[in-house]
Amino acid sequence: MSTLIWLSLFGGLSASVAALYGHYRVLPGWLTGPEICRLEDGGCAVLFRSPRSALLGIPNAALGLALYVLLAAGLALGWSPLLLFFRTIPAVAMSAFLSWSLIVNRHECRICWTGHISNAVLFLTMGARTFLER
Repeated sequence: MSTLIWLSLFGGLSASVAALYGHYRVLPGWLTGPEICRLEDGGCAVLFRSPRSALLGIPNAALGLALYVLLAAGLALGWSPLLLFFRTIPAVAMSAFLSWSLIVNRHECRICWTGHISNAVLFLTMGARTFLER
């Protein structure tokens, strides 16, 4: 399970870095081309500048970066599994809302889905680590 957690942290961190870049600049076409994201001006990057791309003025991607770094530090330093699990709850809640928005609006964004899936896997694996591995 530890490998799955670290892979999810890497996936989420990578998605957050790309999304944060996309919040301020146009991402390269090979990463978000029209065959992946059916939007104008940089494909998915438009999503990273929408009103839903920030919480209280802080880009969601920056919040994701902070979460993944905090979780990685907590794992490396042996913090309480319960504490780490509780840190995933806001992320998975935000991912559920943003995923629903992607589906309803029929937007494609593999960067977004990478982050959302990473959050779901972290929530499930951290939960299992907390409640099942006692």
